[in-house]
Amino acid sequence: MSKIGYLIIVVALAVAVALFIASQRPQTAAPQQTAPRQHAVLYMATTTSVKDTGLLDVLIPDFERWAAERGYDVEVRYSAVGTGQALLMAARGDVDVVLVHAPDLERRYLENGTLKCRDVIAYNFFIVVGPRGDPAGARGTSAAEAFRRIAEAKAPFVSRGDRSGTHIKELSLWREAIGREPDPKVDTWYISAGAGMGQTLLLANEKRAYALTDVGTWLRYRDRLDQLEVVVPAAPDLINIYSFEIVKPSPAAKLMAQYMLTRGQEVIGNLTVAGQPLFTPISRADPRAMEWIKPAVFGPSCVG
Repeated sequence: MSKIGYLIIVVALAVAVALFIASQRPQTAAPQQTAPRQHAVLYMATTTSVKDTGLLDVLIPDFERWAAERGYDVEVRYSAVGTGQALLMAARGDVDVVLVHAPDLERRYLENGTLKCRDVIAYNFFIVVGPRGDPAGARGTSAAEAFRRIAEAKAPFVSRGDRSGTHIKELSLWREAIGREPDPKVDTWYISAGAGMGQTLLLANEKRAYALTDVGTWLRYRDRLDQLEVVVPAAPDLINIYSFEIVKPSPAAKLMAQYMLTRGQEVIGNLTVAGQPLFTPISRADPRAMEWIKPAVFGPSCVG
């Protein structure tokens, strides 16, 4: 055999051996392409009471984690303002969703098409607080009677003054109590703070004044309010109902609506101060509370 023939046989045998060895190695599967996360920025307008109670600090991060588990990369950016301002932002198209607490006002924005759907998610109560010693003699009365006595005594009263849900409720109580809304320019005892609930309570404490507040913010700030005490406690006519509404329908907005009525209910119910809940999720409402809430349940659901 010639040298060339011998070399050809050697090369062929080497190639065959290499192919055999390669065939015995474990095969590595080609990396699979995973579907990209659906990224979205969700703009939300909500109330200062939801922020001042600390609810947003736990609710939003938990929602973002919950959404990520379902393949959504959602970033929530929020503005904490009064309910009136939040709904104006919705009407301008500045936000995708709102979380507010003024059912009568919400109904108007639902009817004019600004809000596409609505779900009641939680409630607490308004209370009337005032200076220790109760100079107006408001204790033990209804909220409207307490307001009448405050006006009659010209005792200092600090109002939110910001068209928030709390301010709207306060004005309705004044109309019931004295037939009109106080005017800070004329009624010198009436102080318009133009601020959120926490700041309004701090000002009332400084002025030793009366105020209407949601019980959640009162519990959160109570340790800083050494001059104030509860004068009129929670009552059926002081129920404070929070609703989630979609302005611009999108997968992320609908996902948040679903969260608010499922996982979010647990988060809302677990928020406490000194063992006292700041809100009651709608899923835990007792039959009596549901009777009080029923008139505020209207509009199409966001999860239907």
